[in-house]
Amino acid sequence: MSMTQLSTAPPAAVSVRARVAPAIADGANIALDSLPRPVTRGESHTHSTALIDWFACTFVPGSGGLSVIESVFLLPRSQWEQRAVGWQGYDTRIDLGGFGLLGYGGEYQRGTVHLELNAHGCARIQDWQAVQIWSEAAGVRITRIDLAHDDFSGQSVSVALARTWLDQGQFTAGGRAPYARLVDDLGSNKGKTLYVGQRQNGKLCRVYEKGKQLGDPQSPWCRVEIEFRGKSRDIPHDILVRPSDYLAGAYPCLAFLSLRQDKVRTLKKCAEIGYAHMVKCLRTQYGPALSVMLRVEGGDPFAVIEQAMRPGIPKRLEKLPLPGVQIRQGDLQ
Repeated sequence: MSMTQLSTAPPAAVSVRARVAPAIADGANIALDSLPRPVTRGESHTHSTALIDWFACTFVPGSGGLSVIESVFLLPRSQWEQRAVGWQGYDTRIDLGGFGLLGYGGEYQRGTVHLELNAHGCARIQDWQAVQIWSEAAGVRITRIDLAHDDFSGQSVSVALARTWLDQGQFTAGGRAPYARLVDDLGSNKGKTLYVGQRQNGKLCRVYEKGKQLGDPQSPWCRVEIEFRGKSRDIPHDILVRPSDYLAGAYPCLAFLSLRQDKVRTLKKCAEIGYAHMVKCLRTQYGPALSVMLRVEGGDPFAVIEQAMRPGIPKRLEKLPLPGVQIRQGDLQ
């Protein structure tokens, strides 16, 4: 893949429907009527109390190459700059005009492209529903997303209040209390930051005095921000259009942000849920047949299992860490 494969950037006036439809045309069966209408600056599909402040994903490009970056994310090629070095195992790195980067190429990357959008890049996106539709159609894997809530008055969110939540166990979502550390400005009014969790575990919360860090020593503006990473978690596509629900569901202390709270589950939890669902379906659809087989085989369950089972791992469970199971490539179906 090379930059010469890209077409010119679409005019800014082109609607979201017109921009997204070609991007999902390769192998996607989605009606144009399901695509969102254009939105204007300042308008949103939901009254969200959270914003997306970082977005990273991995995908396999279709026949249009990297043109999806122009059509869906509104990052024209004229602002791209190819670097002399690669990035994180990818042979080629392209800087996206200060809005993020692209990585592609490499023997072990399996034809994938990796996209990173920083806060400035995310702020350019006027309609995250268009990104969600493309992500679902193209089989995009979200590898990182940062969700943030700003309290400009500092009354609902503050570092002092967050420390109280920590002492009360409000950052404990199950199991032992998370690791936490405070970066104190020691009265300089440069801004304090409380970190809860660890990045390597896939979930890191930051509560910080953003107004002071931006240079206003009297500002009460405080931000709570959670960084989710996909290495040990299954980040769902609907987080793109419901960031408030997932931010509210991250910890008990943030439930006030949304009437509905959803969790970004760990892969282990997804495995447990997937297994329970599989057992339920097996019981519902084939339970009576297995009962008949058990009677025919004189109550010998091993004889039933020997006849009923076949090698393989259900595709929906292939990437999940099933306890006691080692998945080999030949097992996948």
